[in-house]
Amino acid sequence: MKKDKKLLMIGGLILCILVFLWLVVLRSSPELSEEKFADVYVQLSIAKEIFAADTIQLEAEKRRIFEEAGVTQDEIDAFVKRCNQEPDRWARVWKKIVGKLEEKRQDLK
Repeated sequence: MKKDKKLLMIGGLILCILVFLWLVVLRSSPELSEEKFADVYVQLSIAKEIFAADTIQLEAEKRRIFEEAGVTQDEIDAFVKRCNQEPDRWARVWKKIVGKLEEKRQDLK
């Protein structure tokens, strides 16, 4: 009987450890890259211009952009928060954003 209790306790402890590790892995998803952020930012900026008068359509477009890019608003916000602490990184990111916007402008010509 004592042996069964010990095995049950050990099994429960192992299960708890595995669940904890699984949760840690889920929370520690890889950081959003500067390139992906710039792509999403440009798409969102264009959507805001196109759908400025229609907030419902804008929200639908934002959801589509996030889904297509495989990111969430929380990931975008976390990226911005990290960049706010690193001005040099913001400079690199803005350079990428400006470059992508210039490409879009050239494509429209």
